[in-house]
Parts: sequence; structure tokens; C-alpha cells
Amino acid sequence: MFNPPIDMRSDTVTRPTPGMRAAIAAAEVGDDMIAEDPTVNKLERLCCELFGKEAAVYACSGTQSNQMGVRVHCHPGDELLIESGGHIANFEAGAPAALSGVTCRLIEGQNGLLDLPQLEGKIRADNQHLTDTRLVCLENTTNLGGGYYYSKENLERVSQWAWSNGLKMHLDGARLLNASVASGLSPAEICSHFDTISICFSKGLGCPMGSVLVGNQANITKARRIRKLFG
Repeated sequence: MFNPPIDMRSDTVTRPTPGMRAAIAAAEVGDDMIAEDPTVNKLERLCCELFGKEAAVYACSGTQSNQMGVRVHCHPGDELLIESGGHIANFEAGAPAALSGVTCRLIEGQNGLLDLPQLEGKIRADNQHLTDTRLVCLENTTNLGGGYYYSKENLERVSQWAWSNGLKMHLDGARLLNASVASGLSPAEICSHFDTISICFSKGLGCPMGSVLVGNQANITKARRIRKLFG
């Protein structure tokens, strides 16, 4: 019997299992825009519990939920700090600039990871001629960085530095569950260091599509309006 080769181009080429297909076909549905889709509501509640946040909003893709996170925290003309290989800066079609008027300041890290030696000194001075530094975006696990994950100590250092300097923290957690397994930290422990977190379902989980943005109630209420704005 011929066995087709295993496709290693990306973890996005996963296929839904027969059980997933059956669940999709049998799912109870409704209108998500008026919060009457019971399946989406259940998914969002589950994500709140798993990731330790107050609220969640479903999105079509990881790119969409990442960009919702950027827009929640930033105003046009602001700047975010991100590792030079970060997905938000490199593989989202210039969306921070196109959708939110936000520039990405690329910082060379190590294996896609950022720590205080790379971040310190990168916040712009309070000067009318300069952009405002508003947000730190991390990726866990790293993609171009080779699949490395953040340690608890690294996350603590970066988040405390950011918050003490008035910055917000967003996590591109497309592969957050991989990071959880590798680091031994629970998803909620990892997420405790961030204001918003994007999680993608179409990577290692094998879902055909979908993502979620989690955070506190105020941020997710704002994100729902941004989701509508983005279409």
C-alpha cells in the first residue's frame, strides 16, 4: 500500500480528523454577531478558563486576532517593539501599518526570543518629533527562531519591564500550547504575563480554521468592535 509522504512544509497543512468533521456537521449554530451562537460562546468560555483571562473573542485567523490585539493597544502613529523575525512584522502583509497606522521596531533577539538586554533603551523619548512606543509583541514558540520557547523567568523580566514603563504586552501564541508542553508552564501561567493573547487553532491542533483573542473584559469589548471594523 502506498503511504503518501508526511508534509512538513508547515503545521498549517494539518487536516481535521473524522471526529472533528462529525462535530462540525453536528454543531449547534446561531448568530455570533449577536452572541447567539452557542458553540462559539462555549468555545470562548473554554478559552477564558484555559488561558486564565476574563473574556475571549473568536476570530477567523491568527493574523486577524494578532491585528485586533495591535489595534486594541495602539493608536495611529504609535510603535510596537518586536523581535526581527516576528510573524506580526514579517508575515501579516504589513497589517500593523495598513490597518492601524502602527510601525514595527525590529529588535534582533536570540532564536526569536527577546530579553532585557535587547529591550532596554528601545523606548522612544517623550518628544513631539518621535513616535510613541506603546506595545511589546512576543511570539511563543518562535517561528523563524526555530521553535524556541520562553522560560518563566524571561517572561517575568520582560512583562515587569514593559508594565513598569507604561507599555502593554501582546503574545502571538499561535503555538502557545506547544510552548506550554515544552516549558512545563500551564497556558494560564504563560498568559498571566500578557494583556492580550492570540491563539491559533489551525496549527498543531489540526482545526480547519479559527483563532481567539483573550484578555480582560475592557480589551475584548474593544476587540469586538475592531473585529467588526476589520470585516
